[in-house]
Amino acid sequence: MSNTGWHRADIVAAVRKKGSNLAQLSRKHGKCLSALKTSLGYPRTPSNRIIAEFIGVPMHELWPQWFDSDGNLIGPKTRRRRRPCSEGHTNVQAKSSRNAAAV
Repeated sequence: MSNTGWHRADIVAAVRKKGSNLAQLSRKHGKCLSALKTSLGYPRTPSNRIIAEFIGVPMHELWPQWFDSDGNLIGPKTRRRRRPCSEGHTNVQAKSSRNAAAV
């Protein structure tokens, strides 16, 4: 496939060609159907792995924009931390002091 990976319809078709569907796969692995459907459009490593192993194609070939050749998620894995407020204020205190100054 292309460097952008497989189209979601091609992935669903590959599952069907192997004799199953997303609903059956989700039940077999104790997942809800929406977990597998969501993994077609967003990186969800456990659900992506279920689909990839079933159709026999590595995750990085199906979703190269999300997974490296070892099956690890590409990109930051944690959200950015909020920067602490200056002068020892908490975010709530800083907000309330701004509101008081505006009045």
